[in-house]
Amino acid sequence: NKSVSVVPGNTLRMLRPCVLRGLWKRRLAGRCISSSASSTWSEWATWAGWRQEEGPPQRILRLTGPVKLYKEAASEEVLQDLTSGELLIGVGEEALQVGSDVANGWLFVRRPTEESVEIMSDKPLEYQDGWIHLPDAPVEMAEHQLGDRLAGRVDVPDHPVTNVLKALPFCRGQELPDWIPGSVCELHTGKVGGVLKGGRFLLQRPSGAVPERLMLESSMLLTRKDRRRNTAIAAALGLVFATVVGASIHLREWLRGQTQLGRKTWPQLLVWLLYAPVLVTPAGKECEPLFGAFFHWRLRPCPCYGLANSPGSTFCVVAAINLLFYSDFFSE
Repeated sequence: NKSVSVVPGNTLRMLRPCVLRGLWKRRLAGRCISSSASSTWSEWATWAGWRQEEGPPQRILRLTGPVKLYKEAASEEVLQDLTSGELLIGVGEEALQVGSDVANGWLFVRRPTEESVEIMSDKPLEYQDGWIHLPDAPVEMAEHQLGDRLAGRVDVPDHPVTNVLKALPFCRGQELPDWIPGSVCELHTGKVGGVLKGGRFLLQRPSGAVPERLMLESSMLLTRKDRRRNTAIAAALGLVFATVVGASIHLREWLRGQTQLGRKTWPQLLVWLLYAPVLVTPAGKECEPLFGAFFHWRLRPCPCYGLANSPGSTFCVVAAINLLFYSDFFSE
């Protein structure tokens, strides 16, 4: 009885990997038989977070001059007279040739019919179909295309910083430089989901985000490279500000003759100046052309970039963290 009870258990333990391996191979074989290579690649692409273009290629085009929108190709029935600056969606292989010397013939396009949309919605946009004659149509590829990941800039109309600056005598009654509202703006990341009237892009955000949709012009959209550069510059300026403040405190103590006592000595200050850019402020190459090889590590705080903080917020975060580190490093 003992041998009968032991052998089946060992046999099952030995056969279990083989059975599982056989089931897994059978499952993979069934998947390969039931689906083609393209569908399998589509599943993996979806799993990896990539977006494959389904159907004919589509490109967002910008009009650089007035264009006539025809109802059918090679017809004289005009649907609409389009003005310069409007955005269209070109469909087909001809859309890929826009801007090149081989662009010729008729191009099927979709013209937006909506000027505004609900900010908390995922309803598809409405378009009017038509045709344009490429040799007579002054069009070019738009700055951004469908599916591009961008950050939308939304200026705050009543921000404390801008209100204080507007109250100053030399700024009263004048428009502030664009970089000032851009430093205290709100940034919302999303994908280009379509176009609207007036040459604006629709930035679609995930479901449940507030807001889910933004209607912005091209100048209010930031690419990843632009956002990395702005974040790096803001972090570098915050580090410089913290360095100047820390060195000023040490200089004050040196003028009082107290830097040779306790922790507030010049060697300790040099150690802090070394730790601040290397450990406290994360690094890369974004600021190297601006500040030299000393900032070879790329001053781009990962939390500030990941959470799409404004440049002003990044400046305050980096300066406050480095000054807090200074306080902990030199406190008695």
